[in-house]
Amino acid sequence: MKRGKFIVLEGIDGAGCTTEAIKLKDYIDSKLKLPVHLTKEPTDGPVGGLIRSVLAKRVGTLTYDGVFRSIEPHSLALLFAADRVDHLEVDIKPKLENGIVVVCDRYYLSSFAYQSLNMDLEWVEAINSKCITPDLTIFIQVPPLVAERRRNKSRWHVELYEDTAKLEQVANNYLRIIEMLQRRGENIVIIDGNRPPLEVHRDIIAVVRPLLTTRTSTRSRKKEDAQGTLQLDIGLNEETDNEAEGAS
Repeated sequence: MKRGKFIVLEGIDGAGCTTEAIKLKDYIDSKLKLPVHLTKEPTDGPVGGLIRSVLAKRVGTLTYDGVFRSIEPHSLALLFAADRVDHLEVDIKPKLENGIVVVCDRYYLSSFAYQSLNMDLEWVEAINSKCITPDLTIFIQVPPLVAERRRNKSRWHVELYEDTAKLEQVANNYLRIIEMLQRRGENIVIIDGNRPPLEVHRDIIAVVRPLLTTRTSTRSRKKEDAQGTLQLDIGLNEETDNEAEGAS
């Protein structure tokens, strides 16, 4: 069975990754008629649930002067890596091996961009070194102020990283790290997310479709080539027969 493709959507909080991941899953299912699985990080697993509580500022400590402090950044980074390894082994890899397309809302690029605010990128890469490389990563680029307005429309609380000043740094980290990973050969495409949703979805489909239809296209070309050869052979045979009749 042919291995499924692994597609990741990335962006700062409020970029629209979740919305576009759902739309992409529906497109692959309904239009391309391929088996597809939609997943996300942090996961809904045991470690992912703890991470979500940390991000929602429900887990942490109060300092002596009553200020809330989240858990230590390196510890949080290790939690993300642990959740990701579990996610890969329990969910992503088995589906890929069974020929299912996996669409993931965030992956290790998020860890690189966000966690390198507080620690060395090399260390964050090291704790994620066992992760498989996506077949395609799509980064939805949205200005932090636009992302903030979007978040304010849909949420009543601010999560750990959802400070516009921080997200400016995260956005810069994303672009810097994407360039680094592209030099290493990773397939990462940047999509302008500050446009009408239909245009964003159209551009995402434009980069995803060739990845998922290559096999079908190759088969079609082989069939067309075979038919063309057959027609050529028939034509040559007819010419040969006519020449033989004229000679007799």
